Amino acid sequence: MNDNAKVFSLIEMREMMIDTSDYQMMEEVGEFTGTLEMKAQGHKKSIRIFLTLDDGRKIITPIFWWQTYLGFYYMPIGTKLRLFYSESSLNKIYLEKVEVIGQE
Repeated sequence: MNDNAKVFSLIEMREMMIDTSDYQMMEEVGEFTGTLEMKAQGHKKSIRIFLTLDDGRKIITPIFWWQTYLGFYYMPIGTKLRLFYSESSLNKIYLEKVEVIGQE
């Protein structure tokens, strides 16, 4: 994996003092476009992706192993995406599908 597709560990994020406090969980169902900003390890075989939507919102989304990480694991930072968020039977918002639409 090249550095442009790096998934940061929790330790690396702490050591590098990476601040993610501007990012919020997605609370809306729908189709959005945005840019992949960063990836980091999550809990229980997940990764967290950090996105900036075209409307300026900063979103954090967990992606799980059983979703085969939706292709994010090796995706380069800066990738422009179309994102499809849905609501689960437990009333949780999750990223159901993603399409690559370009590179920055």
